[in-house]
Amino acid sequence: MSSSVLGRALHPSLALRLALLFALGSSVLLLALGVGLAWLVRIQLEARDREEIDGKTEVVLHLFGELRTAEKIAANPTRFADIVIGHPHLQLGLRQGSRWLVEPMPDIRALTGPSGSDPVPHAPQLGAYQLGENNWWLRRIDFLAEPDRVFTAYVGVHVTPTQQLLARLVNTMLAVGGLGVIASTLLGWLVARRGLAPITKIAREAERVTAERLGEPMRAADAPQELLGLVGAINRMLDRLQASFRSLEEFSADIAHELRTPLNNLMLQTQVTLSRPRSSEEYQEALHSNLAELEHLRRMVSDMLFLARADRGMVELKVERVDLASEARSVAEYFEAAATEQGKRIEVTGSASALCDKTMTRRALTNLLSNALHYSPSGSRISVRLAQPDAARAIVEVRNPAPPMSQDELRRLFARFTRGSTAGASDGAGLGLSIVASIMRLHGGTVTAESDPSGVCFRLSFPLEPAAGR
Repeated sequence: MSSSVLGRALHPSLALRLALLFALGSSVLLLALGVGLAWLVRIQLEARDREEIDGKTEVVLHLFGELRTAEKIAANPTRFADIVIGHPHLQLGLRQGSRWLVEPMPDIRALTGPSGSDPVPHAPQLGAYQLGENNWWLRRIDFLAEPDRVFTAYVGVHVTPTQQLLARLVNTMLAVGGLGVIASTLLGWLVARRGLAPITKIAREAERVTAERLGEPMRAADAPQELLGLVGAINRMLDRLQASFRSLEEFSADIAHELRTPLNNLMLQTQVTLSRPRSSEEYQEALHSNLAELEHLRRMVSDMLFLARADRGMVELKVERVDLASEARSVAEYFEAAATEQGKRIEVTGSASALCDKTMTRRALTNLLSNALHYSPSGSRISVRLAQPDAARAIVEVRNPAPPMSQDELRRLFARFTRGSTAGASDGAGLGLSIVASIMRLHGGTVTAESDPSGVCFRLSFPLEPAAGR
């Protein structure tokens, strides 16, 4: 068996599955109806046979009561024999002791025995017996005419025709039920194929989707009501894919642009250095200049690698209880010399703690303070405020003076390779705030930016408990 045939056998089509489920439901329903019908018919037929034998028993008892004496009973056996006239499925026998006054069929005579060892039960009980190839219900009626003269009557009904009728009925229902199941399966398959045709149409439209045609939504006007949600979900997925492709294209273009500048600097510096013989001091100076460009490239590649791993969830957090105020003061001390040189000062107020990765939290605070020092004017004050407003989160705010910014400008601050309007050519790659956003996303927290006439404020919101599964 080929792999394709095996695959179809292990994973049947949806139409076939629906047809099989429809056939299974039909089979269960037909089986239940058949069993119920056969049970009702059997009860009715057996009730008819029981009424027949009960009726003849009453007639026999009536005759015994009418004739009363042994002489009259022995003199009128024909009255007992007349009971079964016109009823070929009935048998009646009458005997006095071992002498038969009315003889039943030989099989019944052979079955009966002397009084006391007779296996046939006394009325109103019934005994079921197989005599030859036929099935009979039998009962006996004992009548004491005189103290020493006992008459015994046997009433039997032939139930083989009833059982044969039941067997034919069951066989007929099985045959009709089997044909009904086959017909319902075929009908279910045709109905399922017809009903699932819109899904096939959607699949054909989805096959035509390419990277160049992501912006073309699938038509939902012709889809049935049940598939409108599916078509809408596919269209939203295409929109997200188009946005991802566009972001990837822009990111690739930004990478090419950012890498081109330091590479051009390296090549130009190297070409100038090699254009004529130089002293060892000049070569050392050129190498130091190249080293600075290489360090810039190394930081850029490291930052881009971190962002790529964070986007794919490949960064492992080492969560512990971190004193955010202590970390903020430590980072502020690191920047204190640079801030003093520029006539700026950093103030840390408040306290807060959270379960987070200590190294990544320090990196986020470092990026925010570096950004604040770079873009704030000389002589300004940079404030770091920590707070724990409720039992669910811890807040770190970094505020520095800056010109007012629009909401679009604030949103673009966290995009990759985004620099402020005062950034120079030798500044970073514009990945710092993107890294901050990725770090907060890994922690299940958020980072937001707000602007007012007094400056810009970046707010980090840490959950006091780490995100589930992180």
